[in-house]
Amino acid sequence: MKNLITKCFDAVLKGLIFCLVHLFFRPKLEYVNKESKGKLLSEPCIIVSNHIWHLDGMVIGSKFFSKKICHMAAKDRFADPKQAFFFRHMNCIPIDRQQLDTSWIYQAIDKLKNQKEHIAIYPEGRHGHNGEILPFHSGITTIAALAQVPLVMIYIDGPYHWFLGKRIRLLVSDQFVLDAPTSGMNADYIAEQTEKLHTKMLEMQAKMWEKYPERRKVNN
Repeated sequence: MKNLITKCFDAVLKGLIFCLVHLFFRPKLEYVNKESKGKLLSEPCIIVSNHIWHLDGMVIGSKFFSKKICHMAAKDRFADPKQAFFFRHMNCIPIDRQQLDTSWIYQAIDKLKNQKEHIAIYPEGRHGHNGEILPFHSGITTIAALAQVPLVMIYIDGPYHWFLGKRIRLLVSDQFVLDAPTSGMNADYIAEQTEKLHTKMLEMQAKMWEKYPERRKVNN
């Protein structure tokens, strides 16, 4: 009974948050390949996104509300009881950015492989400024390589504007997998694949700025 009440509470909380996100920011999805619309996330995937604000996860969740998505959040955010309450009920896993504890990697893999949920991760580790996409941390590549699941990349084109400002736009990639390692999953392979993901995100940003030149001016 307690578990059922918790699930109902979580569903109501998510529904309320997602409605507010739609009302305030009016996020809109765009696709690198329009034919992929409606076909993505049919199997457990890792969602890789740039990080521009605290609400990035809520925006992504609001646009894929029918999907079970577990978001990765900085471990230090869970130190505040109020924030910890919110993050836990929004299905978040605390991630150790100092990499002193790697248990979050195996929690993420369990979500993907056993609980059949998607994982959303923001590999920059902190917010970029003025459109800057920071270097990616390698945890995302480690999870993808160990779990053997596909990835979907989302570029969030900010900044956020309230109500009548410009809409926040999300550019969504096709589903893809990491390159197969030629000499085992070693440090060089992880670094190479992580850099490829970073480059792919920069390319998605360039696509958005080419389509909406005014967005480049806003972010510079």
